[in-house]
Amino acid sequence: MRYLDFTKKVLVLGLLGAGLLFLLSSFSETGGWQGDGTPPYTIAEGVVRGEVYVNGGHGYTGENPYLEYFELPAGDVRYARLYVPVWNYDSGDSIRVTVNGHELASRQEPDYVSAWGIGLYCIEANSSLSPGINEVSVISENPGGGPYGVTLVAVSENSSMPPVSFWVNEGNYALAYTNKKDSVKSTFKGTLPGKNASLHALLVAGTEGERDGLYFDSLLIGSDVGRSAGGKYFDLYSVSVSPGGPESTLLFERGDEGYLHPCVAVLVQESESGREFLKTYEQKAEKGEQVPLPVIAVLLLACLALALRSRKR
Repeated sequence: MRYLDFTKKVLVLGLLGAGLLFLLSSFSETGGWQGDGTPPYTIAEGVVRGEVYVNGGHGYTGENPYLEYFELPAGDVRYARLYVPVWNYDSGDSIRVTVNGHELASRQEPDYVSAWGIGLYCIEANSSLSPGINEVSVISENPGGGPYGVTLVAVSENSSMPPVSFWVNEGNYALAYTNKKDSVKSTFKGTLPGKNASLHALLVAGTEGERDGLYFDSLLIGSDVGRSAGGKYFDLYSVSVSPGGPESTLLFERGDEGYLHPCVAVLVQESESGREFLKTYEQKAEKGEQVPLPVIAVLLLACLALALRSRKR
């Protein structure tokens, strides 16, 4: 009898160890856990006479091609960047982007990847857009996944308009219960205290009813922002804000959300400067990360449950 009990224990431990090794080896490859990601940071800023256009949608649908239309204001496009967040990215997947019928880019690896294959493609589109309606098409080679949406940030110059300051922050950070990351900050340097401003924040993977929080200079400006308001698992949230100092901070708080991915934050503010400029920065390189301990714990519990179920049989 003791021999049988000992044999069962060895069997359970063996199944547990083998299962954990298998899962860890799987998640160490592309398509499994791909790191906490990159907090949104400033990729472009400047002052321009004109306006900054931020729009996008329309949630995960499985459409292929995925079409989105953008109506740009009058003026010359000084800077434009398309953002395509995707679900379930794996090695070998790709997207092909066309603007107004002309191929703009064909890309495999996203610019930023985090968590379980949540990717973000960032594509320059300065010379491909014009005032009026623009059609953006994304053809995705991604079995079981695809775009959450397409978002455009465009800076249009129009000499008849007053100057505005702008900051474009981008990244892809995994706020998730599995890696125990509950909040992340994004900063805007050189803001003017008290001047009217508008903030636009792109988030993916949020779920309605799972309450998160968005804070600007410690002031709550949005609750349950990630609620799929712009389509399935897609949110482009816009709100008026007033910077409190020469450096403003945007804080994304996970709250009850299981997963939430802040990807883009754009701040546009009235400007007192007569000096127009546009400054872009180098994109931050992705760093490979090991599977975090909380994720290993989740996998271990899953293996244990599997082993116990096998033992009962």
